[in-house]
Amino acid sequence: MKTSEKVIVIDPDKCVGCHSCEMACSMQHYGKCSPLLSRIRIQEFREVNTFIPITCQSCEDATCMKVCPMGARMRLASGAVVTNEEACIGCRACTYSCFMGAPVVNPENGKTMTCDHCGGIEEPWCVRACTMNEALKFMPKYQTSNNMARKFAAILKEEYKLQGSKDEKTSGFSFA
Repeated sequence: MKTSEKVIVIDPDKCVGCHSCEMACSMQHYGKCSPLLSRIRIQEFREVNTFIPITCQSCEDATCMKVCPMGARMRLASGAVVTNEEACIGCRACTYSCFMGAPVVNPENGKTMTCDHCGGIEEPWCVRACTMNEALKFMPKYQTSNNMARKFAAILKEEYKLQGSKDEKTSGFSFA
């Protein structure tokens, strides 16, 4: 992994299911507002009011690249894992092997597609469009675990505060 590689980081707790990211993606790549042409999808769990954006995470050891019989899945210099449409035969092996469910079939040509980070621009369109709660962020891959660790440490700190303790020094407990 290069330290310059960036990924789209998703915070499902912030997603409100507005689908702005899907519309922005399809507009950027195909000039149409169509969720079927988007490389990011919102998985909806309406009964529990939960929405989870799904997009390629450019796995270090990408299974989709290994299972493609035509070698059509490839990693760009930016780190994004994409499909070479000239080589793709539309067998969907990559879609079945991806634990995230990120590769999707383009209904217009039958080839798979995944996020290409909008061709390497400063900030992908889906991230720019996610303005409501900023559920999507584009950050260096090496910073993603630190970002999540801070979030969960804050949650743990709140959950494990000792009853009646005014500060960490008297409780002997600290996340510092």
